[in-house]
Amino acid sequence: MKNIAILGAGRSSSSLIRYLLEQSEQLDWKIRVCDYNKETAKQKINNHPNGEAVEFDVFDNSEVVREVEKADLIVSMLPARMHIHVIEEA
Repeated sequence: MKNIAILGAGRSSSSLIRYLLEQSEQLDWKIRVCDYNKETAKQKINNHPNGEAVEFDVFDNSEVVREVEKADLIVSMLPARMHIHVIEEA
Protein backbone atom coordinates (compact mmCIF):
# COMPACT_ATOMS: atom_id res chain seq x y z
CA MET A 1 0.00 0.00 0.00
CA LYS A 2 1.25 3.47 -0.92
CA ASN A 3 0.68 6.34 1.49
CA ILE A 4 -0.26 9.71 0.05
CA ALA A 5 -0.36 12.77 2.31
CA ILE A 6 -2.45 15.74 1.25
CA LEU A 7 -1.38 18.76 3.29
CA GLY A 8 -4.25 21.21 3.53
CA ALA A 9 -7.96 20.50 3.23
CA GLY A 10 -9.14 23.86 1.96
CA ARG A 11 -11.59 24.41 -0.87
CA SER A 12 -8.97 23.95 -3.58
CA SER A 13 -8.16 20.44 -2.35
CA SER A 14 -11.69 19.02 -2.59
CA SER A 15 -11.52 17.68 -6.15
CA LEU A 16 -8.05 16.22 -5.66
CA ILE A 17 -9.02 14.42 -2.45
CA ARG A 18 -12.18 13.05 -4.01
CA TYR A 19 -10.26 11.82 -7.09
CA LEU A 20 -7.50 10.17 -5.06
CA LEU A 21 -9.98 8.43 -2.79
CA GLU A 22 -11.89 7.14 -5.84
CA GLN A 23 -8.66 5.73 -7.29
CA SER A 24 -7.37 4.42 -3.95
CA GLU A 25 -9.32 1.17 -3.95
CA GLN A 26 -8.05 0.03 -7.33
CA LEU A 27 -4.49 1.29 -6.79
CA ASP A 28 -4.06 0.31 -3.13
CA TRP A 29 -3.52 3.82 -1.74
CA LYS A 30 -4.02 5.21 1.74
CA ILE A 31 -4.89 8.92 1.63
CA ARG A 32 -3.98 10.97 4.69
CA VAL A 33 -5.65 14.38 4.64
CA CYS A 34 -3.72 16.64 7.00
CA ASP A 35 -5.16 19.96 8.10
CA TYR A 36 -5.00 22.34 11.04
CA ASN A 37 -8.71 21.63 11.50
CA LYS A 38 -9.19 17.86 11.74
CA GLU A 39 -12.96 18.21 11.30
CA THR A 40 -12.41 19.81 7.90
CA ALA A 41 -10.19 16.90 6.91
CA LYS A 42 -12.84 14.43 8.09
CA GLN A 43 -15.47 16.15 5.95
CA LYS A 44 -13.26 15.88 2.87
CA ILE A 45 -12.70 12.15 3.44
CA ASN A 46 -16.42 11.57 3.93
CA ASN A 47 -15.90 8.25 5.80
CA HIS A 48 -14.00 6.66 2.93
CA PRO A 49 -12.26 3.47 4.15
CA ASN A 50 -8.93 4.45 2.54
CA GLY A 51 -8.96 7.96 3.98
CA GLU A 52 -7.58 9.22 7.25
CA ALA A 53 -8.00 12.68 8.75
CA VAL A 54 -4.99 14.06 10.59
CA GLU A 55 -4.66 17.19 12.70
CA PHE A 56 -1.61 18.96 11.27
CA ASP A 57 0.27 22.17 12.02
CA VAL A 58 2.80 23.01 9.31
CA PHE A 59 4.64 25.24 11.79
CA ASP A 60 5.27 22.30 14.14
CA ASN A 61 8.44 20.73 12.74
CA SER A 62 7.84 17.39 14.48
CA GLU A 63 4.47 17.05 12.74
CA VAL A 64 5.98 17.89 9.37
CA VAL A 65 8.74 15.31 9.89
CA ARG A 66 6.16 12.68 10.94
CA GLU A 67 4.09 13.17 7.79
CA VAL A 68 7.13 13.25 5.48
CA GLU A 69 8.43 10.00 6.97
CA LYS A 70 5.08 8.21 6.60
CA ALA A 71 4.35 9.31 3.06
CA ASP A 72 5.42 7.89 -0.27
CA LEU A 73 4.04 11.03 -1.91
CA ILE A 74 3.25 14.44 -0.42
CA VAL A 75 0.94 16.93 -2.10
CA SER A 76 0.96 20.35 -0.52
CA MET A 77 -2.29 22.21 -0.96
CA LEU A 78 -1.18 24.74 1.62
CA PRO A 79 -0.84 28.44 0.86
CA ALA A 80 2.33 29.10 -1.15
CA ARG A 81 4.14 30.82 1.73
CA MET A 82 3.88 27.59 3.77
CA HIS A 83 5.45 25.22 1.21
CA ILE A 84 8.97 25.97 2.44
CA HIS A 85 8.22 24.34 5.79
CA VAL A 86 7.44 21.09 4.01
CA ILE A 87 10.14 21.29 1.34
CA GLU A 88 12.90 21.59 3.93
CA GLU A 89 11.92 18.23 5.43
CA ALA A 90 11.04 16.43 2.23
